[in-house]
Amino acid sequence: MPSSPQSTPAPVRPWPWWRRHKIVSALLVVVVVAGGLAWWRPWERCGAGMSSAEDQCVGLNLDMTPFSSDPTMNALQQRIAQHNSEITGEDFITVVVLNNMTPDPGSDSAALLNVQHGVMGAIAAQARVNTTSVVGSQRPPVKLLLANYGANARWQSEAVQAILDHRDEQHIVAVVGLGQSLDGTRTAASTLSANKVAVISALASADNMNRDPVSNDFIERFYRIAPTNVDAANAAVSHLREVNAQKVMLVRDNSSSDIYSRTLGDSFEQAYRAGYGHDVPSEQIFTSPSEPLEGVTRDTFLQPQFANVYGRMCLEKPDLIYFAGRGSDLKAFLRAVGGGGACSLPEVDLLTSDDASSLLGGQLPDMPATKVNVFYTSVATADMWKNTDQTDNRANYQAFANAFASQDLDDDLRDGYAMAHHDALLLAVGAARLVSNVQKNNKVVAELINNTYACGHPLPGATGKIAFSPDSHGDPIDKALPIMQLKPDGSIEQKGLTWTNGRPFDEFCR
Repeated sequence: MPSSPQSTPAPVRPWPWWRRHKIVSALLVVVVVAGGLAWWRPWERCGAGMSSAEDQCVGLNLDMTPFSSDPTMNALQQRIAQHNSEITGEDFITVVVLNNMTPDPGSDSAALLNVQHGVMGAIAAQARVNTTSVVGSQRPPVKLLLANYGANARWQSEAVQAILDHRDEQHIVAVVGLGQSLDGTRTAASTLSANKVAVISALASADNMNRDPVSNDFIERFYRIAPTNVDAANAAVSHLREVNAQKVMLVRDNSSSDIYSRTLGDSFEQAYRAGYGHDVPSEQIFTSPSEPLEGVTRDTFLQPQFANVYGRMCLEKPDLIYFAGRGSDLKAFLRAVGGGGACSLPEVDLLTSDDASSLLGGQLPDMPATKVNVFYTSVATADMWKNTDQTDNRANYQAFANAFASQDLDDDLRDGYAMAHHDALLLAVGAARLVSNVQKNNKVVAELINNTYACGHPLPGATGKIAFSPDSHGDPIDKALPIMQLKPDGSIEQKGLTWTNGRPFDEFCR
């Protein structure tokens, strides 16, 4: 028999080198991963100058990395980046706009549209100061940066520290914006001031925004464009007397963190007592959330409280409600009142303050149960000087409106946010350009504001002439407040114009 073939054993293959040299392999894996991370850098998804905090990017946005997926804000950031890139060399100064750049409509009291309008106003102002002599010299040119302190200014310390860290390299001369009166914004203003940074709030109106939250001393380098809540309350009481309101109910927010609502309610109580000689006939309290909500919207959270207020309204039958709360909460209040069921109160007027402008452009809730006519005192609005004899103010507003239009920005200017932010940046730049070698002497800019923009030489703002004195502690002297009616379709109509001291600026501020 033939012999069977011998089977050839399979060749022995050595282990791969990565198995024979496990330590070296592990080190190489680390190097490769580290190299990939160095290229990808996931911890820098927020961009230079910012950090991640609960899925928000907070801090100073040095490279205009998008704050969110919002296309409008992204387009504005790209426009700012383009304007900044046209300024080369070291001969420049920077103004920072600090706000909540990422508001959550479900839980925040800030509206994204208002934030966008504020940025637009700053862009228009940047264009004006760099191409015209609106505040005198056009040198040095001005760059613009945006900073985010998140919802309720919860990450103000991160934003403020980033601003301070980059102050010298970016030649930062002022921080503007700070659009809401909150404990966090007041702390931010105080810290910036303590580090000799000029702070100019566009819209914060709480009476104690200019005081340190710990010592209660006046913040030395704080200024604002908007009238205070005392001013708004005095204007409101004047309006009550004009319309002969007899039975007034105060509905006020007693949130521990929202100093806008808290001081607005206090100011109205004081103004009413001074005007009528007795306390407000009725007062109803609600409490808005001071922390982000989980699994529930701000509106839903407030509905049971507002339903109780509506019950009191049905019993007491006021002819006017003064609402001392946020505009975002006003909409929830109108929903509760308007659809609250059977009630023998068919119609009532409601008056509130400037935060109601956040409702512009959107339909108000249907109100089949009790119709509410909504009025508010505004910081500013488009064409607010049109039907007045204020020729200087009309001309100043028109110059702003022309500059705004030239930038092809999408805002009808009704809510006043663009106007107020524009004026804040003009104020900062006007003072900064008076400082010799301001890039190196940026800590003295704030001192020039009081000395320069006084009654005899006011800033020609879109919101009116703006002046300060040492005694005003950063509050503008005798600002105008338009009285507005907010219609059910979200449109507005100016009903009047009042002044914080009862007389036009040129008559009072001499």
